[in-house]
Amino acid sequence: MRRRRKLPRFTPEEVLLSRPVRNAALSTEPTEEGGLRIIIERRPEWWVKVLSAFLPIPKRRPVDLDPLGKEVWELCDGEHTLREMVKAFQERHMLSRAEAEWSLRTYLRDLAKRNLVAIAVPRK
Repeated sequence: MRRRRKLPRFTPEEVLLSRPVRNAALSTEPTEEGGLRIIIERRPEWWVKVLSAFLPIPKRRPVDLDPLGKEVWELCDGEHTLREMVKAFQERHMLSRAEAEWSLRTYLRDLAKRNLVAIAVPRK
């Protein structure tokens, strides 16, 4: 049985002070719909080479973001804190603070699970 890694707990203030950072190994290109296509290069691992003899495994995998996703991606520059991103989203899209914060936290969690962004949390 595989053990789950215990993740550290952060206070709400620490979460709001965190800074999302894009994965520098990824390349991007705009889409016709106004969104963004993120290109993920496959790592040349031995098991991929073995499987590619039997199955067609592409060397690149695209992930498409809609215009709102592109907006979030552009804010993930390591300079903006989550608090600043929430405020910008709140003003731009006329959302309540709670709606903007919940939406951004959920979306950033999904991007982080796919290793597209990392969340830098300040030290205590």
